[in-house]
Amino acid sequence: MQVSIRKIIEGLGGDRFISRPVRHEFDLMEVAKEGLPMESVAYLQTNFGFTNKEMSHILAISESTYQRRIRAKSRLTQDETEKAISLSELYAKGIDVFRNQADFDAWLQTKIPAMGNQRPIDMLTSMLGRQYVMDELNRILHGIFS
Repeated sequence: MQVSIRKIIEGLGGDRFISRPVRHEFDLMEVAKEGLPMESVAYLQTNFGFTNKEMSHILAISESTYQRRIRAKSRLTQDETEKAISLSELYAKGIDVFRNQADFDAWLQTKIPAMGNQRPIDMLTSMLGRQYVMDELNRILHGIFS
């Protein structure tokens, strides 16, 4: 983890939505096995300012299934939860780097030359893409501009 467990959990709504204490990565793995409640994912979605369509695309769920799960207040699968956890980690890193939501949002929507002129938001659908975005945030944090 490149961000503290506490910040990742805060990005998912904290103990409002996650009933077990999460102090280290083993606890986070148990949360993933149980699946995050949809309220937690909706909280993360709101933080990012994503639409249901964008969030369902990132989680690789059809938009109709995503909306049905929200209405039913169901849980994500383990794989979907792991994606949401990595998004929460990325969100925390982005806020840390840019220091405010507006600048991070603008960066997510901007075509970045170092990323092959792609927008970071478009890279969030895969594990490798999320890792690349995280690496780019770390480069920015350390003043390394490629």
